[in-house]
Amino acid sequence: MVPENPIETEPLLTPEEIKDAVFKRLEKYAGLSLLERFAMFMGVAQMLELSLKNLLHRRYQFELETMERWTLGRVSTVMREQGVREDFVVLLNSVVGHRNYIAHSLLANEMLLQSLLGGQATRLETRSLDLGIYEAEQLWFLYEWTDEHQAWDLVRPGGDSHA
Repeated sequence: MVPENPIETEPLLTPEEIKDAVFKRLEKYAGLSLLERFAMFMGVAQMLELSLKNLLHRRYQFELETMERWTLGRVSTVMREQGVREDFVVLLNSVVGHRNYIAHSLLANEMLLQSLLGGQATRLETRSLDLGIYEAEQLWFLYEWTDEHQAWDLVRPGGDSHA
């Protein structure tokens, strides 16, 4: 009897399924102001941080008290060190970068640009926010799917399990 190929038994998610799910998730942002989208993004980033800490607790036995003051960036580093699938950690690192920029610079930069342009709304900062929102919602969807299917360990052709 030939052993099962782990690639054939792993749950699969197509790029089209991801895109469709993310676009559906983005509907809640339609018609929101810059400040409202900023608040929604920050809320999603916070929920991701808490959920990922919970994952580290459940899967790798990290104490919740130990992780209480960890930032999303620290969570990302620890997830990489623990061997969480590389594709997830790469997207998480991108979201961390967006989160840091959006949390610390976006609103100040937008106000500065508006003052220089005489109060006109700018697209420069909203594009940064929109990209951050897209990636955060994509990551949130992928977190939920990966957790539901227990697909945290990526198996590549040849049977190698990689982070």
